[in-house]
Amino acid sequence: MSIVLIAVVALFFAGMGIYGLLRPSQLVDPLGLLADRPDARAEVRAVYGGFGIAIAAVLGFAAADVGDLRYGACLAVAAALGGMALGRVWSAFVERPSAFYPVWFFLILELIMAGMLVLAVRVD
Repeated sequence: MSIVLIAVVALFFAGMGIYGLLRPSQLVDPLGLLADRPDARAEVRAVYGGFGIAIAAVLGFAAADVGDLRYGACLAVAAALGGMALGRVWSAFVERPSAFYPVWFFLILELIMAGMLVLAVRVD
């Protein structure tokens, strides 16, 4: 079961990463951000694309338990997701979101995925 939990989160990051690399402007458009210059698109590709692919790879190694890194990798990614969720909570505290999507939607998604990774290391 832990492999499935890790794989689901890895697939999310892989999908986000591939989309970020191939369609950076479209990825940030629903957030109201513009990636209308090469430098802006490079930033989206790096932060959403490259980072997403790297996290997916780390979680792939964690799922396979290569080098006994499952525990540390899952907790590190869970902590990163928790930090992202904390940033969204803080943002909602200082500036009210205008709609459920994207702030609350991604907050819930990040908390669920962090929980899945923590559960994955507790199941073993």
